[in-house]
This record gives sequence, structure tokens and C-alpha cells, in this order.
Amino acid sequence: MSVYFDIRNDAVAVIETDAPETGWIKLTTKQSRLAARYRVEAGKVVDAYPGKTDEEVLAAIEATQAALTTPPAEPTRVITKLAFMNRFTMEELAAIYTAAKTEVMVEVFLDKLKIAEEVNLADAQTIGGLQALAASGLLTEARVQEVLQ
Repeated sequence: MSVYFDIRNDAVAVIETDAPETGWIKLTTKQSRLAARYRVEAGKVVDAYPGKTDEEVLAAIEATQAALTTPPAEPTRVITKLAFMNRFTMEELAAIYTAAKTEVMVEVFLDKLKIAEEVNLADAQTIGGLQALAASGLLTEARVQEVLQ
């Protein structure tokens, strides 16, 4: 049996047969049988990975596919403390500071905010702190989501 390139439809397939069809191109003994390494250019078969072994070609293809299927990491959403505080209305801030005088968890949230260098809106502690404010009745869940945006 002989091995041929079938380049119909501008794609490369490697076929082993004794009955080649018109237009198929016979592989030389030096050519790889890995169809994925080839592409069609101007009706000719071209090695897209010259100088690489089949294993290296497969690894490169796998890496490319992984990069395409891996969702990009969510960007860190870091803002200044002032920008964070400005997301609240004056009435909300007054209620939060008033509650901090009697509710320890609210006081802890404000103390952490004071010593923080910045506020990461995607951080679990930030989200949890805002949810605690909502649980205390100081913010609605809708406002928590607005502040986090």
C-alpha cells in the first residue's frame, strides 16, 4: 500500500491505499504521516512545522488549542479606598458608621478598610464584608452588586 495526501477542500488528509484518486499526492519516504503538520498553499502541501518532530508538532498544536479554550483570567479589579468609599451614598455611610458603634462585625469591616492599601472588588473578603453589611440591613443585595461593579 502507498500513502497519499488528499488535499481536496484545502485540507490535508493522509490516506493509505492501493487505489489513489485523481489529485492525490504521494508521500515520500521522508515525509511524516501526521496530517496535522501540513497545510495547503497554492495547491501544494507545505510542512507548517519544518524542523520539528511529530511529537513537537502535536505539543505545539495542543498548546495552541489550550490557549484558545482557556478563558482569560478575570482582571483584578483594584480601586483606591476613596474610590470604594465614593461608591456609597452619604446616607449609607452614615448608617454604616452608626452601626459600627454597636455591631462589632461592621466595626471590623471598617477597621480592615482603614488599614488596607487598596480595595480589590473581586476579593472574597471584600465581597463577604459587603454581604455582612447587607445581612445587617445596612445595604440591599442589589446595592452590594452595584458597589462591586
